Amino acid sequence: MGKPVSSNAERVETAVLNTKVNKEVFDKFKDCCKEQGYSLNVVLETFMRQYTNGRFKINAEDILKFKDKKAKVSTLNTTFNKEIYLEFKAACKRDKFFVRHVVTAFMEIYASRTLILEYVNIEDIRD
Repeated sequence: MGKPVSSNAERVETAVLNTKVNKEVFDKFKDCCKEQGYSLNVVLETFMRQYTNGRFKINAEDILKFKDKKAKVSTLNTTFNKEIYLEFKAACKRDKFFVRHVVTAFMEIYASRTLILEYVNIEDIRD
């Protein structure tokens, strides 16, 4: 038997996002993530970083269409790196959008297309 793997990695502080999102879009997004073998919080966190840095743009019309109060909703409840989430939240506020609408718009885009998101470089984590 092999030795247990040990790591000197530091834990990052996390934040919880608990919000209502369009159920149909969320279900398609979860299925897409599962098919691709990615956890949804990793995909969302990667998107958050890219949105904050201006590397992933979404048209305002695609975001604002999720303001419909009559649509069926599901609860998105997951944790993210706190720093990345807070920066994303600030970027949404700067752009005058609610986080839930931006996240839902991204989930719809991601589930309907083949996207390649940039993953965090290991060197960035070590800094």
